Amino acid sequence: MGLLTVIPARGSLEDAARWFYLVPIVGFIRGAITSLSLVAAAWTPPYVVAALAVVLHYVGQGFMHADGFSDFSEALLASRSGLDPGTILKDTHRGSFAIASFSAFALLLFASSLYAVSSHFYMSFMAAEIGQVSAMAAALHFGGPEPYDGMAKALKARMNAWVLAAVCAFSAALVFLIGGGPFAIAIPLASLAIGYVSALTADRAVGFTNGDALGFAGEISFLASLLMIAHV
Repeated sequence: MGLLTVIPARGSLEDAARWFYLVPIVGFIRGAITSLSLVAAAWTPPYVVAALAVVLHYVGQGFMHADGFSDFSEALLASRSGLDPGTILKDTHRGSFAIASFSAFALLLFASSLYAVSSHFYMSFMAAEIGQVSAMAAALHFGGPEPYDGMAKALKARMNAWVLAAVCAFSAALVFLIGGGPFAIAIPLASLAIGYVSALTADRAVGFTNGDALGFAGEISFLASLLMIAHV
């Protein structure tokens, strides 16, 4: 829990790896906090509720996945200019590519949140959070291991096809239970595809899939899940 949220929890990284097949529950809890908060704020204008949804999404994760998205996006964009993406990922400073990528993504997230809020299906944020962590699990499985002792390497040590299958099954069950209907199948499948493509991109760009790539996969999956639900 403490690995993917701002909620403090006891346990080591090894414990997190051992129980990683239950990661959809973390997405469910994060999404539940957002959804219940949005229901409480439903009396305010839709754009206010949508802005609150975006804020809660980032605060709930401690901006960790957003940071990974920005770093990985900057590495990919800068590599097109001939720069070394691996060096960029190690840089703690944020460049113009990272700022531009995050800004554009935040605007897209706000627009999709506004669509979802207008539909009054607030549980869509729960489904999207579940999709996010599922895509991270997929990227972890399909991606190459880090050449150093990072978070992704520790988690990947216990990741295999059975764990990924369990993640997808739990994701499908949870989305179905919150009234997701056909999205109980669509969201896990989309998360698998996004995780696979993200891992493939990371391996080709830097030679491995690290925590930043996982954050990138998760954020893209969150947006895709929200768009799927909001436009139906």
